[in-house]
Amino acid sequence: MKGVAAALLVVVAVAYLVASPTHALSCGDVDLCVAPCVGYLTGEEKAPSGSCCAGVKLLTKLPKNTTERRFSCSCMKQAAGQISGLKDDAVANLPSACGTPLPFSISKDFNCNSIP
Repeated sequence: MKGVAAALLVVVAVAYLVASPTHALSCGDVDLCVAPCVGYLTGEEKAPSGSCCAGVKLLTKLPKNTTERRFSCSCMKQAAGQISGLKDDAVANLPSACGTPLPFSISKDFNCNSIP
C-alpha cells in the first residue's frame, strides 16, 4: 500500500509541476521526488522502487538553470541530513540504479556551488 501511495504522490507532483510552468522550484518539490527513495537509501529495500525512479527522472527535468540545479542539490543535501541511516553507497548509486544520470552528485559532502 505504501508503494501505491508513493507512486500516486509522484504522479500528482508531476501533474502539478507540469501544469504550472511558472512554479518556482522549492525544496518541497525536491523532497516529493526523492521521498519514495528513502527505503532504498537506508538499505531497507534492495532496489529503488518505480516511484523512486520516477521521482529521480522528474528531478532531472525540474531545475531549468544553474541556480535551480544548485538549489535542488542543496535541498537534497538538507533532506539527507534529516534521514538517519543513509547508506553512502546507495546514495551514490541511486541515479545509475534508476538509469537516470543526474547533472550533479548526491553525496552528502558534494559542493553544490560547483554545479555548472
